[in-house]
Amino acid sequence: MTTHPTEQSAPADDTPVTFHDHLLPGIEAGRYRITVDQRLPAEDLPGARLDPVEQIVDVRAAQFRLDPSWVHAVYPAAHSQGPFHSLLPHITLNPAALPWEREPFTGGVRNPTRAPWLALLLFGEGELPGDPNALGTTASLTVRALLDGAAAVSGPALDRDAVDPALLDTPCQVIDVPRDLLAQLLPELPDLAFLAHVRTGGEDAAPVEGRDGRPGRDAHAVITTARFPGPAQGRYVAHLVSLEGHTPPGVRADGKPVRLVSLHSWTFTSCPESGDGFGRLAGRFAPGNGEHSAAPLRPAPAAGLPDELGTLLEQGMVPLTHITESGERALAWYSGPFLPRVAPGLPRPADGHFPDADGLLLHEPRTGTFATGYACAWNTGRALALADPGFATTLVRLRHQGRLRRATDRQYATYRRQLFHSAPSAGPAPRTAARAATPTPREQFEELLRGGELAALAATFGVPEGEEPRPRTVRAAPTAYRAAPPRRSAAPRPTSSDARETAAWLAGLRTLSGVPFDCLVPDQRMLPPESLRLFHVDRGWLDALLDGARSLDRHPGADATTDAELDDLLDGQGPVPAAGLLLRSALVPGWPTLRVEARTASGTVPVEVIRREALGADVLLMLFERMPDHLTISEPRQGLHFGVDDQGNVALRSLAPGEVGRPLERSVPVGTDPALTVTTPAGARVLNIGGLAARLAEDVKPGSALSPAEFAVQLVRAPEQLTLSFEGTTR
Repeated sequence: MTTHPTEQSAPADDTPVTFHDHLLPGIEAGRYRITVDQRLPAEDLPGARLDPVEQIVDVRAAQFRLDPSWVHAVYPAAHSQGPFHSLLPHITLNPAALPWEREPFTGGVRNPTRAPWLALLLFGEGELPGDPNALGTTASLTVRALLDGAAAVSGPALDRDAVDPALLDTPCQVIDVPRDLLAQLLPELPDLAFLAHVRTGGEDAAPVEGRDGRPGRDAHAVITTARFPGPAQGRYVAHLVSLEGHTPPGVRADGKPVRLVSLHSWTFTSCPESGDGFGRLAGRFAPGNGEHSAAPLRPAPAAGLPDELGTLLEQGMVPLTHITESGERALAWYSGPFLPRVAPGLPRPADGHFPDADGLLLHEPRTGTFATGYACAWNTGRALALADPGFATTLVRLRHQGRLRRATDRQYATYRRQLFHSAPSAGPAPRTAARAATPTPREQFEELLRGGELAALAATFGVPEGEEPRPRTVRAAPTAYRAAPPRRSAAPRPTSSDARETAAWLAGLRTLSGVPFDCLVPDQRMLPPESLRLFHVDRGWLDALLDGARSLDRHPGADATTDAELDDLLDGQGPVPAAGLLLRSALVPGWPTLRVEARTASGTVPVEVIRREALGADVLLMLFERMPDHLTISEPRQGLHFGVDDQGNVALRSLAPGEVGRPLERSVPVGTDPALTVTTPAGARVLNIGGLAARLAEDVKPGSALSPAEFAVQLVRAPEQLTLSFEGTTR
């Protein structure tokens, strides 16, 4: 079964989100015996009966450990805090078929509903004996010890011969769960299938499906828990556990705790009154929220400052201590590449590149101090180039190659001029046999002087390199010169690998890759916690940064050709950053794939993102090709989560073809219905999965049962988003 929720049940995007009931592997993990038996029709012929051939084949899949890279996302985010009491935690896995590669429970239990062998269990504080504080503590055992079992617990009953011998001495993480608690949290086998499905789409790339409609390479498996976090504040730990080899809940009543293999776990804190949910965190960036509101990146001016100082602060400049070459300390003004205004163009030297940082120390006439921003950029670029031995070696080699080519060209031009001046005259025959030979340079020079050819001599010496000296008609005895040797082809030389590598490194530096954060934001008060700041990028600062990096072993006269070649290559390395934003918020670690879309022209034209990178734990940097006038911040596309609304209701959605996911403007009360949300003796709120699926089917699919994909569509809560514009904010 496949369902395609529309944009009403997913973020507004051109890429639809598709739910599948499951993705079954071609063959389940386990040990198989392959027997080949061949018989000929005429059994009386010699050799008609061949002995059967048997082969034992082990089909292996994850069993006791999970590769951390297979975990695509978890919700709520690890170590996050927020109002999660109405949401069902879930985990998204990259191997889409992983939950169905093995069988749950023991081999004698039938599984017609294709229930997964993985389950997500949620535990609160004081529920797990080995982890009373819900910190994610697990016990480490070898696989051999797990299979041997222990008298005090009920472990999985697995065939040791079917386990890879190389895994027996490897560690695995286990938790011991009281049997009564497990029976309360784990649904029955037929209902367990509703807690897992496959999702495609909703990513940056368009969904790719096979010809048979099976999930494509962007598919992810999603496993949801049936338990809600409590309404009161508390810490919870979620464990992705293996059900393989166990008995269904309630079958055995020996009272022993059940030992489960924990493949992945994370903790979070549910606090209904917390302001750390996505909507509340993003809502702070709206206008009217003080320093949290989206604003230009600049220091906050202090009260009572003179007008000239307040103007400098408004322009994004920060007062800092400047240590001169003589060791004296003085006040100076610093501005990084991020400014709240469009910076004026930086005047360039005649050759286009600054040779040192001293020429970039600009005098600030209003305060009588220096502005050191460009000089700092130059020194930073040079320091980063020296810190990268690969780049430094490549750049120096490129310059030496350029100088060698230049020297070769000069030598060739000199040789051609010498051939031109040593050409024999076509005038009267020589007076002696000795004069019939090619004249020496001295004789040619004397002949020129006698013939009054000083002007021709001066003109010849003044020929620029690479140009042909032209024959002249002289006033005295004119002479005819033979043709000069043919010139070399003027076709451009192919770009060397060193030049391409150097240009690529400089292009990365132009996006401020590797530049220390203190150079970008010199005062932390410019970017307070839970704030979003927009800025223009100073092109002069970027040019000074690159000039410093290119200053290694640079000689302005000898390296002009190499510099021009690098300039041409840099022009082809994509757009130069012109604007950007800095986001300092708990959204960055809590939602690593947070979506930020920039648009201009009244929100219709997307702005190209040149660089996006998390700087530190809670700071996100984005650089754009131009300044946007609309920003949309939304939860990740794979951040679709499940649960009920603030009133405890499930908003019903259509399952009709072509309208899957469309809201039906009616809902089913779940949180207040004790038949659908069961409160266990321990105080846990657990969904009655089977009862809820039947109740939802009555409204959206009368006369039929819901599939896991259709059940997931009903429980979807679409990601929130916030749109910011210069005129205001809309939610």
